[in-house]
Amino acid sequence: MSEQRTPGISAIAAKYGLIQGVLSFIIFLAMLLAAFQHNWVATLVTAALLIVLMTLAHREFKRTHDGMMTYAQGLGSGTLLATVASLVKCVILYVYVTYINTGYFAAALRMQQAALEQRGITGEQARHALSITAPILTPVGIVVITLITGVIGGFIVALIVSIFTQKSDGASHDARPPG
Repeated sequence: MSEQRTPGISAIAAKYGLIQGVLSFIIFLAMLLAAFQHNWVATLVTAALLIVLMTLAHREFKRTHDGMMTYAQGLGSGTLLATVASLVKCVILYVYVTYINTGYFAAALRMQQAALEQRGITGEQARHALSITAPILTPVGIVVITLITGVIGGFIVALIVSIFTQKSDGASHDARPPG
């Protein structure tokens, strides 16, 4: 007779984080290859995907743990999922911009310059703005920014999603006054 272990919160979060990381890089790549200029669309699609995958991870955790998941477990699981997703995306992104598309940053700087010119910013102002942006547009810079924004954004999403996905036994978490 073999005893089956239920997957822990870390294993479930890592599984869905891996899926999120790969899919968010695919979204980035699709937007890049389609020459789509609206980054907010990619951000919106990635956030929606994160919400769906976080909800699925929470559902799987509750299914394997007698239907229970506290808010803290949901928040921890969601934050871990987002952290794993960000790390996976960062590794793939670093490989992509360092070895596959080595002209990515030069093209990004040209796009920044064109955007500044379109807003009427030229000359010394444009050079100053680009000098601020340039350090971010390096392989390490983009990885750091992606990691930080992914973890913070994922934490915020986990704060909200966990409100709706938590389920406790109610005995010690009942906030209603008696009577």
